[in-house]
Amino acid sequence: MKHRIMCIDMDAFYVSCEQAFKPYLKKKPLAVGGAYERGVVCTCSYEARKYGVSSGMSSIAVKSLCPDIIFLPVDINKYEKISSNIFNLISKIVPKITISSIDEAYADITNINMETELLIKKIKYVTKKYFDITCTIGIGPNKLMAKMATSVNKPDGCYIVDENSAVSFIDSFPLSKVWGIGASTEAKLAEYGIFTVQELRLAGKEKLEIYLGNHGQKIYNAVQGIYEEDTETKLENKSISKATTFPYDISSKQEIYDYMKSLSEKISEKLIYKKYAAKVITINWKTFRFESKSLRKTLYIPIFSGDDIFNYAKSLFDEHNAGIVPLRLVGVGVAGLIEVDEKYYNKQQY
Repeated sequence: MKHRIMCIDMDAFYVSCEQAFKPYLKKKPLAVGGAYERGVVCTCSYEARKYGVSSGMSSIAVKSLCPDIIFLPVDINKYEKISSNIFNLISKIVPKITISSIDEAYADITNINMETELLIKKIKYVTKKYFDITCTIGIGPNKLMAKMATSVNKPDGCYIVDENSAVSFIDSFPLSKVWGIGASTEAKLAEYGIFTVQELRLAGKEKLEIYLGNHGQKIYNAVQGIYEEDTETKLENKSISKATTFPYDISSKQEIYDYMKSLSEKISEKLIYKKYAAKVITINWKTFRFESKSLRKTLYIPIFSGDDIFNYAKSLFDEHNAGIVPLRLVGVGVAGLIEVDEKYYNKQQY
């Protein structure tokens, strides 16, 4: 039996959550993110995208493109709760579901005893009826094809890629939309005269490995429609991170510590909610000159409390003489997650 994977991608999720609670914001140019001078757009409505607004843009650039845009602050706790409720409900329709992010999940529907059209309608029905949020669904022979299929008919659409048409489907995309090809890889390929998916495929696996190392083989497989990773993801590879861009450059270590403490508490809340503990602590920052630095430390004992996360992050920060120059951003994260039970939390508190 041919493998069939479904990708469920919630449309403009943060914005959709806000519009579900505030219906008067529907059909308006809307952005979720920081409206202050150094703010960044997390996501925006499709009405805002018509003006050229996109995720990652600064608030200043956004306002120049769309002066009437409405900014709302990020309410991550609200979005996480809605996400959890949505995917819990969908899992009753498709049991083998793997959540990949707050607004996206994959499901193995190979052995689902239901017509594909009916399955799609059921999922779309529950997200709209119970949450007033739409989703776009892509189906393909693997995760790569399913994910790319969601980009065809957004928003509130669906698209199915047959195994036999996978290669021609990929050929319809620009290089930048292929898995594993970011801006730097695209620029590197351009140096060798490769500008399209077809040219990439014709170059062959051997040349791509010379140009890009081991990454070349993965990209070559991708343009053949081959993606070997299973829908199951290993917990150890997952991470939780939080970052904040300051409204102004900060050189005071105490102010930076205050931000780090707040981020650590938010991470702790999520760890406890998910019943995880972390074996790795990470920290990153960006200076006012846009110079970035990231560090990580593996721990002997998995941690979960906000105090422990903050103390290890602060130690990393201090050890590397950070904070000498003004910073514009700081981030804290954890990785190497393991599942724990209530007894572990109680034991570690004493």
